[in-house]
Amino acid sequence: MTLEDSYRMVIAAEIIAQKMYQALEKSFAKPETSSVFKELVILEKMHEEKMRLVFAKQFPGQEIVFSEEPVKIIPKVDLNDPKEVLDFAISKEEESIELYKSMAGQTTEPEIKEQLLQFANEEEGHKSILLTEIQRLQGALEWFDPSELTGLMED
Repeated sequence: MTLEDSYRMVIAAEIIAQKMYQALEKSFAKPETSSVFKELVILEKMHEEKMRLVFAKQFPGQEIVFSEEPVKIIPKVDLNDPKEVLDFAISKEEESIELYKSMAGQTTEPEIKEQLLQFANEEEGHKSILLTEIQRLQGALEWFDPSELTGLMED
């Protein structure tokens, strides 16, 4: 795979991530959960736009053409199981992290290398958001029983 192919693959992955998070935003009924996915859609769109700019800088005059149109692919994921869906999303973020790091290792342009490593770091942040959401769903972030505060707080 050429570096140019890697860029196309990353841009396609960002488009797929956007579509995945848009679908998940609609699937999760709770506003606090859907807002997490809405935020991730925005972040992935920003990555796509930045990657398109980096591609244009790295390959002036080249057009971004995909062999297939990027589509939402969630194989064998039970969309009714929030933990399974979040685990899948985390695995996709991990794939992106590794791909960005690999591409950074292939480029000789210091500025582009730095940008790719920044993207990898941002994908780590996305992964952290998803891990936090799993903890929230499992109740790990609620370390007290809210009923214990009855009468102690103003309404």
